[in-house]
Amino acid sequence: MLSKEEMNYFEKRLLKMKEETIQMLEANQPLALEDDGELTSYDNHLADTATQLEEREKQRVLHETANNLLEEVNEALERIKTGTYGVCVDTGERIPYERLKALPYAKRTVEAQKEQENETVSSIPEDQSFSTPENDIRGDKRIQTVDELISMHGNSSS
Repeated sequence: MLSKEEMNYFEKRLLKMKEETIQMLEANQPLALEDDGELTSYDNHLADTATQLEEREKQRVLHETANNLLEEVNEALERIKTGTYGVCVDTGERIPYERLKALPYAKRTVEAQKEQENETVSSIPEDQSFSTPENDIRGDKRIQTVDELISMHGNSSS
C-alpha cells in the first residue's frame, strides 16, 4: 500500500498534469476550415491546401491525445478519492511504485496492460478481404468485388 506522503505526491503530480493538459488544450484548439483566412480555396495551390490539411490533422491528433490523457488523469484522481489508487483495476494486485512514478495515471500492472492490449488486437477480425463471400445471399450477381473485376479484366498496370 502507498503511504500518505506517496499518495499526496502522486495527487500533486496528477493535478499538475491535469492543469498543464488543460492549458495545452485551450492554447491549441483545432482549426476549422475557415480559420486559414481564405474565403475560398479557388486561388490556393494544391500544395498549400495539402499543407493546411496536414496541419489541421496534426492539431486534431494532438487535441485527441490530450483529451485522452486528461480523461486518464481524471480517472486516477477519482481512484485517489475512492482509495483504489495504485491497485490494478483488472487483477486487484498492487501496481509497483516505479510504474506509478513513470506513469502516475496507470490503472493496470504491466502484465494486465499487456493482456488487455492483446485482447484488443485479437478482437479485430482476421479476414478483412473485400471479396464476395461464397455463401453470399444477396442474389444480385451484378455486384462485383475489385478482385473479381481484376481477374476478369486485368488492371491498368498490366
